[in-house]
Amino acid sequence: MNKRASLSLLFLAGLMASAHAQPAPFDMTPESDLRIPTPEPAPAPSPVPTPAIVAAPSQPFSRYINDSSAIRLEGEESRESVIVYLTEAQAAAPARFEFSFLNSLVVAPEYSSLRVRFNNTEISSSPLAASSEPASRSIQVPAGILKAGPNVIEFRATERHRTDCSIDSTYELWTQIESNAVRLLFEGDNLSRLSRLSDLPAIGVDADGETHIRLISAPLTNPETAEAAVKLAQYLALAMRVPELVLEEAETLSEGFQSGTLDVILLPADDLPAGLDAMRGQASAGPIAVLTTLASGASTLVISGPDWASITRASEALHPGETALASVPRIDLVYPHPVMLGSQTVSLAALGTETAEFNGRRLTADFQFELPADFYANRYGALDLVLDAAYSSDILPNSEIDIYTNGQIASATPLLRTDGGQLRDTVIRIPMTSLRPGRNEGVIAINLQSASDAVCSPGWTGQAPVRFVLSNSSQLRFPDYARVAQVPDLQVLAGSGWPYADAQSVPLVVGGSADSVLSAMMFVARITAASGRILPLDIVPATELTPDRDGLVIMPLGEMPPPISTRTGIATAMTASDTSALDRFSGERQDVPFAEQVDAVLGYFGLQRSDLRLFAGPEPLFEVSANTTVLSQMRQGEGGIWTILTANDARSLRSGTEQLIITQRWREIGGRISAISSGGDALTVVPASQVMLAETQPFSFANARLIAANWFSGNIVYFTLAIIAAAVLLTLASSAVLSQLGRRQ
Repeated sequence: MNKRASLSLLFLAGLMASAHAQPAPFDMTPESDLRIPTPEPAPAPSPVPTPAIVAAPSQPFSRYINDSSAIRLEGEESRESVIVYLTEAQAAAPARFEFSFLNSLVVAPEYSSLRVRFNNTEISSSPLAASSEPASRSIQVPAGILKAGPNVIEFRATERHRTDCSIDSTYELWTQIESNAVRLLFEGDNLSRLSRLSDLPAIGVDADGETHIRLISAPLTNPETAEAAVKLAQYLALAMRVPELVLEEAETLSEGFQSGTLDVILLPADDLPAGLDAMRGQASAGPIAVLTTLASGASTLVISGPDWASITRASEALHPGETALASVPRIDLVYPHPVMLGSQTVSLAALGTETAEFNGRRLTADFQFELPADFYANRYGALDLVLDAAYSSDILPNSEIDIYTNGQIASATPLLRTDGGQLRDTVIRIPMTSLRPGRNEGVIAINLQSASDAVCSPGWTGQAPVRFVLSNSSQLRFPDYARVAQVPDLQVLAGSGWPYADAQSVPLVVGGSADSVLSAMMFVARITAASGRILPLDIVPATELTPDRDGLVIMPLGEMPPPISTRTGIATAMTASDTSALDRFSGERQDVPFAEQVDAVLGYFGLQRSDLRLFAGPEPLFEVSANTTVLSQMRQGEGGIWTILTANDARSLRSGTEQLIITQRWREIGGRISAISSGGDALTVVPASQVMLAETQPFSFANARLIAANWFSGNIVYFTLAIIAAAVLLTLASSAVLSQLGRRQ
């Protein structure tokens, strides 16, 4: 009897698995629950006695969470956060959090700790005592802390030096957490199952911090397929909430679940693969967008319809909507980063900074904000940090507050009082020299010298009383800055998608190979992820690209027709070395007598030799050597702005694009040309010598005055000539007036 019961249960389980193998179809609405009724199963035959089968224990479902190679916590107080998206089933399942860390040898474990917080709730605190080998931790996540949707996981490190009380010693403090050792483990069945489009962010990343898209489609050399694929890539970039997507072509579906991998089927209804028969009928009637998990466990997105026009419409269902985007942050952008327009003020609390009570030597507070694409105040403008803070009487007068913007020192303010006190509404001016359109990063660093640290008695590094308080009521106050775009400037494109995001339609010329189309998909998806905007791209033949319109060109240099290649600012290499062209542009210096002395004098006044030029010389052609991918932007004489992504061959173009879209390198893009060689660690950026201004705002005298102030600040020779001309005119006018007065001889 027991054998019969066991066999009956196994048979019913098989029926359920069979039903599960056919994913229920959805329409193109993101939250559709439309299902085709499943036919009633046939009556089960009489069971035949068989030996009992013992089911293997289920393995925990694993989710990697980090989007980079490692999390590194540096200094005496540090925090790093990342977002992981979970489905409802994953959030409700019992979970365990695993990670391992390694810390510096000089970290004092008795005064140092590593804390882990989930959604602002601390779940773990460990002493930092892993200087010889990595220490592993496995923590049970309390029930009710995880939630469906975005979850913030934060690492916080408090690190104190064993013996040294100096500021310099704080740079020796670090704790590193390897990304492939950071994961969430869930107990339960079918936790990899995805059932609606809002679950797309739960695809997450793999052990290397990457998100892979396996594209199963008609040949990408088909113009209709290519256009649908490029638009789909942008919608995926927004829907999956990751900074970059790595795309590849595939012929078959994945054999099973793979962390950070999504199979995307982009095919008309009649061409859907076997196993998706239940969707074919609905796709034949209209566009569908379905996210499901197949019987194999593979996460699969199906975009289909009766024809390619409907398929393109189906991909629009992936767009979360402008309102929803604000509540589903990108996994690497945990803290708020609002767009700061002129004459606006924002508190550090609104930027995610917390009030800190500090007893160490060097305290840092990080924040981020965005500036519009036409920000133009990097030569003369300054914003204000309105500081609310307090410090003890132990602080010496050589202490100071340093402000960094985008990695560059922007301001240094000494603390002159030695009797302690409050810094209430203290204004610190921060030049906007290093600010740029798009996302900006700022750091407030408080370097504290104290009398007690000079003695540095044993244990003092961790036992000192609170000596500085930084309040998050402090504010950043932005001035009314100029609004005009600079061309060419790839930094603006990478940060905001300008000038294409605001256009009605943008022609895109793509090479004739699948690698060129995949490069185009990755490149435009990265722009969309950075700007949060969908580019209105239309793939056109090269003959339809006209110089009076803005356009994008993504193809190998050898495929470009002469009307395009002669307008790109780049050319094939004349040398065999892979890096010779990069070396010439990155390391070449003009042979000018006393160049170092001249640069030193100009640098003292914040100037460069280029600021003293009267006329900009012609832009030299950039040579594209083998295995080098080049991104170029040129303003055509007829008014169009062309951006070109190219290499010598399609394979180099694709591999270079995969390197270019990595966040660290993407933020280095700038100038008129940015190039990267195969295996290169950094970009070669060629600044533009001929920069033009493009109007983006309705004309006003106030904006024109601010534009003139910034332009003259960067063109000091013209400013000097303008002063001389004004002085001459004033002299002539005064002479003319005075000649009419008094007694004539």
